[in-house]
Amino acid sequence: MNAIKKVALISPKGSVFGKNSEMVEFLTETQSMESFRALWTSPNLGLITIAALFPPEWQVEYIDENYKAIDYKKRYDIVCVSAMTQQALNTYEITRKFRNTGVLTVIGGIHATIMPEEAIEHTDVVIAGEGEVIWPEFIADYLSGNNKKIYRSNENKIYQFNKGIMPRYELLVGNEYPIITIQTTRGCPHDCTFCCASRVFGSSYRRKSNVDILKELAAIKKMYPASLILFADDNFLVHRKESKELLTAMMNLEIRWLAQTDISIYNDGELLEMMVQSGCQWVVIGFESVHFDSLKQLDKHNWKLSQLDGYDSAIKKIQSFGIGVYGTFIVGLDGDDKDVFDITENFIKRNKLYGVNITVPTPLPGTRMREAMAKDGRILDNDWSHYTFWDVNIIPNKMSVNDLKQGLLKLYKNIFDEQQVNNRLKNIKALAKNRRKYKYE
Repeated sequence: MNAIKKVALISPKGSVFGKNSEMVEFLTETQSMESFRALWTSPNLGLITIAALFPPEWQVEYIDENYKAIDYKKRYDIVCVSAMTQQALNTYEITRKFRNTGVLTVIGGIHATIMPEEAIEHTDVVIAGEGEVIWPEFIADYLSGNNKKIYRSNENKIYQFNKGIMPRYELLVGNEYPIITIQTTRGCPHDCTFCCASRVFGSSYRRKSNVDILKELAAIKKMYPASLILFADDNFLVHRKESKELLTAMMNLEIRWLAQTDISIYNDGELLEMMVQSGCQWVVIGFESVHFDSLKQLDKHNWKLSQLDGYDSAIKKIQSFGIGVYGTFIVGLDGDDKDVFDITENFIKRNKLYGVNITVPTPLPGTRMREAMAKDGRILDNDWSHYTFWDVNIIPNKMSVNDLKQGLLKLYKNIFDEQQVNNRLKNIKALAKNRRKYKYE
């Protein structure tokens, strides 16, 4: 029998709200931004999923640095850190401290997957790809004393959700998460310029079985009965038949949930009714822009541009069922001039959106946006801690850097002034009344 090993799984802090002191102050102190902040404080699903792949006798500890300080004096055999780009520099500092004490360190997550050669300069092992298929190989090599420095995905290492791996949700106990996440799909065919999902997870759409999804939901419900559940897929509900079967089964679970999806759900009244009956509270929809010139070529097939004219009626339809629409937007794209701030503000107010998240173009590693901007010499900052989506790190095409910086801040303040917050609360109460028409008594 192998000796029992002690493992720390660390979700590192990142500079979530940026280097702009005015923006930081607004985002952190505005009470009405609570739902926004909740979306950024959810568990690290990747870490608790790979936790299920360790030998069962190993001692595994989950540490979210947003909730618990790291004890560098505590002895571990392996320390695993998963990071997004804005967490990368802090991750490198964490692994440096543990390596100095002789601990084997492993970095995974989206940043290391895109930039494994950078990450390996700061750690002993890099997991560049999906942990479910790479992690067992690493563990076998580790036990034999012959682990590689970089483990990479390839066409034969794409996880098909065929093993029914249950994330170890019990490791989250002690962290007061307002939202518990679950992932049911991976892969995206759209290849948006600002997103690296297609490069990391591929363009083919893969989905867990409803049986496995329901097992996870039951586990979450048992351990965290009052929590809001977020389907953290890039696009939930794509496969309508399987999705409706899932929603039917969820009607008996008495849960409250939200999901990221696309605007196309508006044209399926049956689906919307089933979403309400199964506990859906709101959906996050990436509109990205309501400026025609900026939507052109934003995704490979111009799909979002084709939906633009129908946005208002689609939002109205979705919210008529009592489902709030939480919109996400990017201002400062190449087709945007300074009128984008007024256009976006008017769109949000006119459609009485449940909530919003507004960011600036961020040239993340692995994206087509970064490749184009690097070629044109338009990237201003390569400090990963500034890649927060609210820091301006590029030279905009049709406005100055300061125009974009101040326009974003003004837009947030206008959307979240007292009158607008009161209007939003009034609309939320109206949505709650709408839900009763579709709920079984």
